Amino acid sequence: MLERSYYRAIWISDVHLGTRACKANSLLDFLRKHIAETLYLVGDIVDGWNWGPSWHWSPAQQELVDEIKQWRRGGVNVVFIPGNHDEGKGHLVEELFGHIPSVTSLIHSTAAGARMLVIHGHQFDGSLNLNRLLPKIGANAYARAQRIHDWYNRQTDTGGDEGRSLSDYLRQPARRAIEFLTDFRDRAVLAAARDHKADGVICGHIHRSDHRLIGNVLYVNDGDWVHNRTAVVEEPDGALQVVRWSVAPQNISVSEPMPQEATS
Repeated sequence: MLERSYYRAIWISDVHLGTRACKANSLLDFLRKHIAETLYLVGDIVDGWNWGPSWHWSPAQQELVDEIKQWRRGGVNVVFIPGNHDEGKGHLVEELFGHIPSVTSLIHSTAAGARMLVIHGHQFDGSLNLNRLLPKIGANAYARAQRIHDWYNRQTDTGGDEGRSLSDYLRQPARRAIEFLTDFRDRAVLAAARDHKADGVICGHIHRSDHRLIGNVLYVNDGDWVHNRTAVVEEPDGALQVVRWSVAPQNISVSEPMPQEATS
């Protein structure tokens, strides 16, 4: 049996089960080669917005669900934190994974003593963010948006934030404009950390991994399993890292260590 790498905790989000964009095979491979005391499912694990005629379910997605259930049976503490795509689909999540603990947010204490607020991240969106508007446009419009998304991203199936296609390049100005309008990565994160008396924030939502300080608050984003195939992991000593899972035959992870200032 293949020996699994051990982490104290693993955070994954934005898997978007139920869509063709979901990279279930990659996440399944990652989970089968690692183990943790706690697995945090940090929202948008299931794409409830895609529920209906456009719902897509593959054998790999079923295997992924079965693997997570196997983790639970093996004693791993699996915690579900709803995101904007699955917060209203608790029955669907429970149907797939069984009854698992579900909380809007929580504080995770690392082995190094850091208090990390774990939250999906859509709570940081400003009033102008498209994520606040999409639930109102209806399932049919969202399904069309999904098809456009899949078409634009058909060239980007190699994983990673680098080497994006022309379509990604053209989308960057719009993405930066949305981030500017929402102020997601600044005041909202700082305010949330302050309100929860936390040393840092671990979230997902924006499909882009990150690991940096905002002032004296550590901001860690676990990315997604649609484009970037990234997770956040905690080493036994409490260090937090972003791990990228390659689609190459020999998987290579690139990690970003936790700044020392954040552990004091």
